[in-house]
Amino acid sequence: MKTSGMHRFAVVSAIVLSFSIGLSAAPAAPKTAKSSLPKVLIIGDSISMGYMKALPKLLEGKASVRHNPGNAGHTGMGVANIKRYIGDGKWDVIHFNWGLWDLCYRNPKSRTQGRRDKINGKIPHSLEQYGANLRQLVKILKTTDARLIWATTTPVPDGEPGRIKGDELKYNAVAAKIMSENKIAINDLHAHMTRRLKDFERKGDVHFDAVGSKYLAEKVAASVLEALGSQKSSSTFPGKVGKWNGFAIHDFKLDGRACRLVVPDKPAAARPWVWRARFFGHEPQADVALLKKGFHVAYIEVGGLYGAPAAVRIWDAFHKYLTIEHKLAAKPALEGMSRGGLIIYNWAAKNPDKVSCIYGDAPVCDIRSWPGKRGRACLKVYGITVEQLADFKENPIDHLAPLAKAKVPLLIVAGDADKVVPMKENALVMQERYKKFGGEIILISKKGVGHHPHSLKDPAPIVEFILKHTPVK
Repeated sequence: MKTSGMHRFAVVSAIVLSFSIGLSAAPAAPKTAKSSLPKVLIIGDSISMGYMKALPKLLEGKASVRHNPGNAGHTGMGVANIKRYIGDGKWDVIHFNWGLWDLCYRNPKSRTQGRRDKINGKIPHSLEQYGANLRQLVKILKTTDARLIWATTTPVPDGEPGRIKGDELKYNAVAAKIMSENKIAINDLHAHMTRRLKDFERKGDVHFDAVGSKYLAEKVAASVLEALGSQKSSSTFPGKVGKWNGFAIHDFKLDGRACRLVVPDKPAAARPWVWRARFFGHEPQADVALLKKGFHVAYIEVGGLYGAPAAVRIWDAFHKYLTIEHKLAAKPALEGMSRGGLIIYNWAAKNPDKVSCIYGDAPVCDIRSWPGKRGRACLKVYGITVEQLADFKENPIDHLAPLAKAKVPLLIVAGDADKVVPMKENALVMQERYKKFGGEIILISKKGVGHHPHSLKDPAPIVEFILKHTPVK
């Protein structure tokens, strides 16, 4: 019995010791709960384990929250185990911290808890090493596409055997610089706890009682809910959610038609949007720049309808759906490349009061120019024959008066060497006729450029045009 008892004591002691000095391997990553609620991962040391006790209750019905297995220790342990912590879970928010272990002096000869000894011990990581490790961790965490929140390290009290009061401020400063560079939100738990430190501080102990930990949990819950709130606009949209150029994209169908909607990280107050026609994702530089300005980017597939009345009706339904069901702005900016020009101008001519501005890129403005007599499918959707094509008067160039009257500004970007959609038969005709109606039109001619490449390497002129004519506030 004595032998067995001593054996159990040795095993328990070994486990406690290895846990306290960070030698244990991290267990498998926590499994995300099977829930429709947003999923939140908390990564941190014993301070986070303390506030984790109250956090699930504070987020009940709003988020499913999990903590990394055990104690995340110092940043070196984090680098070794971060992929296990993340696992294959699709996290919506990751709230993380390392620091107290990095600045803790330890001495293998010390008998103080966790071998702490700030007189003769050594810290695991200097400020430089801490920063280098933290950069590695941030790089990995950013691959999750989760909203990231850095928690500052909580105060070190007087008399702590392994830590020097004030060192946490130096480590927090290093972390703050890295988070700022990576545009990661900071939850300042240090400042939050400092306000009530007299109420919760334990002499010589970095930990807090249940009341103090709950006080921290309330701040963490608020920070998490704020991050989830910034995603709220995207959660109202239907369909499968993925990533497109770093932004959330929703793929869904409306009346059997494939639709796409890209959601900005922070939608502008007026909820502006760009309505892309054809070739979604091709030369996306202007779209990406506008997403960063708070624009949504929308698309519905009508490519085989060549801007015919059937396509216009589909666009009518899509506009109604996005503006009424999802409260996007009543007047989107229209964007059409190549044959996409047919639908943007034809729909706008029927709905001039629902357009902020129009950007056409090497746009088809006359089906007699393209696809011409070879466009059997195009002629069919318009219900005309090859013989009737020469007298066809339902092209974008034939419906400019309503747009000019509504003062809809136009921008056209096109190559002067385009043989597929020649400027002379399309963009230049649009420019001449629109000016005669008194409309505002800008033509950016790319010298020596053919039908490709579309857009501009530097999309600034396109972005500035749309921003000038589309309210964002």
